[in-house]
Amino acid sequence: MYVDALSDWEVCKRDILPIARKLKDEGKILHIGLSSHNPEVALEAIKEKDLSVLLFSVNPCYDLQPAGEDVEQLWAESAYSHPLLNMDPERQRLYETCERQGVGIDVMKAFGGGDLLHADVSPAKVSLSPYECMAYALSRPGVASVMAGARSVGELAEDGKYSDAPEDQKDFAGALASMPMIRWEGHCMYCGHCAPCPVGISVADVTRYLNLARAQGSVPETVAQHYSVLAHHGSECIGCGACETRCPFHVPVRENMRLAAKTFGV
Repeated sequence: MYVDALSDWEVCKRDILPIARKLKDEGKILHIGLSSHNPEVALEAIKEKDLSVLLFSVNPCYDLQPAGEDVEQLWAESAYSHPLLNMDPERQRLYETCERQGVGIDVMKAFGGGDLLHADVSPAKVSLSPYECMAYALSRPGVASVMAGARSVGELAEDGKYSDAPEDQKDFAGALASMPMIRWEGHCMYCGHCAPCPVGISVADVTRYLNLARAQGSVPETVAQHYSVLAHHGSECIGCGACETRCPFHVPVRENMRLAAKTFGV
């Protein structure tokens, strides 16, 4: 199902979803999925608890844009004509809800139709590499895979080498921090630049689970379980601040570690 308007989702929920449920119950299909560019629609669909996969557009420019039924606005020049700060809250809520509920996000538009690869046409005015775009998408909560677009067999072959590429070729933090009209101030991008922690805390993982719990307003059992099996927890932070000096986005890491220890009790 491809749905960008809430009114269309209401039709799908009434007329199409019951058919999909019946086919799944009969074993004729294994999973039910939705394709959308609109986080508002996707969140409404996920409430039904039927979806196991969501095809959704994810990249560092689209993530700044509010929900809307007109997909053209995601790359409209006017949408980037003024300074933008951090991810749209509804998009973040969508990704975190998908992770909590076990809905796998299959990413489309990771390269923004190719625009993000060229500074002269990119809304961010900075060029990103295909590997940086893929790494960004895969770092978002709930994301399970990326459908990398290609215009030739050669490009497809290069995209396929992502898993074997060195980590410095996947490092998107520098490019995001240099975007002239876009700021990710205080927002953890799970990029790992805060490492290494002298006591071994995986700051990105602790922050991810903290954000999942804060978004829910409670501590879901699955999130608590994931946090509990981390090798080191927020309570072990010694407050040295070395992580904060390395963070390109000025995240208050020490405060996050204190909040994680309070939230999860360890």
